[in-house]
Amino acid sequence: MIKFKSTFIVSLVLILIVGCFYATSFAAEPIKIGLVSPKSGNYADHGGMERVGMYLAVEDFGGKVLGRPIELIEADSETNPDIASRRAKALIETENVMFLMGGVSSSVGIAVGSVCEKAGALFIATNENSDTITGSKAMKHMFRVPPNMAILVRGAAQYVADNLGKKWYFITHDYSWGQSGTRWARNMLDVVGAKEIGEAKVPMGTRDFSSYLLQVANSGAEVACVTVGGFDGIALYKQMNEFGIFDKMKVWWTLADYPDSYALQPEQRGRYGMMEVYWTATPELKEFSKRVYEKNPNAPVHVTETNSYHGWLGMTALLKGIEAAGTTDVDAVIKAMEGMIICDNMQPYPTYIRPWDHQFIDSMFFGQDKKVSGDDITEVLFSLPCKDYARTFSENPVDLTK
Repeated sequence: MIKFKSTFIVSLVLILIVGCFYATSFAAEPIKIGLVSPKSGNYADHGGMERVGMYLAVEDFGGKVLGRPIELIEADSETNPDIASRRAKALIETENVMFLMGGVSSSVGIAVGSVCEKAGALFIATNENSDTITGSKAMKHMFRVPPNMAILVRGAAQYVADNLGKKWYFITHDYSWGQSGTRWARNMLDVVGAKEIGEAKVPMGTRDFSSYLLQVANSGAEVACVTVGGFDGIALYKQMNEFGIFDKMKVWWTLADYPDSYALQPEQRGRYGMMEVYWTATPELKEFSKRVYEKNPNAPVHVTETNSYHGWLGMTALLKGIEAAGTTDVDAVIKAMEGMIICDNMQPYPTYIRPWDHQFIDSMFFGQDKKVSGDDITEVLFSLPCKDYARTFSENPVDLTK
């Protein structure tokens, strides 16, 4: 009997030890999130900054959600849709990653979103602005954080026509994002009483804009309406100054990214543009700028800008969604994110995630670049709630809740 009791006790202890081991292993299993974000290509700098925001959001959650550590796995999209698709697929199939985010380029975002849609994973487009992402290319397994071009252009067009000029010449980055910016500006011509003078379509990777700018300079336009970004956008901005474009007409960037202006010397600046965030707009954004700088003091800019902010907001929304769902089941997380309101978003207006098209809705700012040194390089002329300029369901009949 004594021997039986001893054997039973030893067996029970072993069962408890093994059980605790497996329980601990399960509790410690990380939640993996793939960051398909450019480290090279036209938007490499933007990718570096959005990743800073993502890591800061994870810090805000103490590095854990649902009691499990968060593991971020980076994959360079190279600003190339085909490469980004392959790397997203590899994350899903070899690393068992079911949550992905990043992109910057709209073409990359659509490609990665398609991979996730087929695999049943979730993709959050953190800095892609083409209206197709939450429009004709909208998918159940994809959300978009920043305002789309419909919102940004509609918010600015009347001011531009009334204050800058009514004869518009378009300069278009010839891919989905650039095309959507020009398309929405064209849609607003009759609404605001403006007219088109011409258009220059520039391929991705263009660095010499001389032939295009000669056309613009001699066009008789009052406004150059520009939708060009990344390193291409910086090169264009510099050359517009060199060709004296700012002396001939006003320049309106449909989406004005802070890094593009910061890269120029003060005397080279002069554009107007709609911004998704500006770092002095609220005390919270100013404070967040300190964290951005501390996280990466070698970044191209030292303050909160659209990439770092939307990287943070996208990650925050995802982690809140996982937390609210109480599970990492993708469908449950999607449902938890649909209709979510984030009040502590550092912006003038709360963030609302529309359930029917997965578009985040919050704030935007119109400003003019200043010819000054330092970090405060844009004068904010006005801010607007994105909800007043977003496409309605009748304009964009996409219903992802079905």
